[in-house]
Amino acid sequence: MPLADERFSLSKIENLTYFALFSVFATGIHAVESLFTLPIPWLRLGLVHIVTLLMLPFYGFRFIFGIFLIRVFVGSAIVGKLFSPGFILAFGGGAMATVVMIASYKFAGHYLSLWGISLLGAWTHNLVQVFLAAWIIEQRSTLFLLPYFLGAALITGSINGVLANKLSSWSWA
Repeated sequence: MPLADERFSLSKIENLTYFALFSVFATGIHAVESLFTLPIPWLRLGLVHIVTLLMLPFYGFRFIFGIFLIRVFVGSAIVGKLFSPGFILAFGGGAMATVVMIASYKFAGHYLSLWGISLLGAWTHNLVQVFLAAWIIEQRSTLFLLPYFLGAALITGSINGVLANKLSSWSWA
C-alpha cells in the first residue's frame, strides 16, 4: 500500500492536471468541429489531431491514447452521436490514426516532421473509415470513395501538420 504522499506526489498531480486540461481541450475541439458542416458533409478538418501531434514529444502512448478515448466518448455524447454509425467511424479511424501517429513519432520521429506524421494519421483515419463504412453498410462499392477520402486527407493532414509545426516552434515562455 503506497503512502499518502507517494500517491499524491507533485509530479503525479502535475500529470493529472495536464491530462485533464488536454482532455477538456481536445473534447471541446471535437464537439465544436462536429457541429460545423463543410461543403462536403462527411469531411472534417480533424483539428483535434493537432492536440495529439503537439503531445507526441512529451507524453507516452497511455497518456495520448487516454486523451483520445475521453475526447471521442465525451465529445460524441455532447453532440448526441454516441454509439451511432458516425461514432463507430470516428472511433475506428481516430483510434488507428492515433496509434499510427504515436508509432511513427516513436520509430521515425527523427526522419519525419509533424507534417509527415499528420499525413500518415490523416490517411490512416480516412482509410479505416472507408473500410468500416463498407463493412457496416455491406457495400464493397463504398471502396470506390477511397481516392476521394485519401485526397481529402492530403489536404486536411497538411493543414494540421503545418499548424502543429508552427505551434510547436513557438516559444511559450
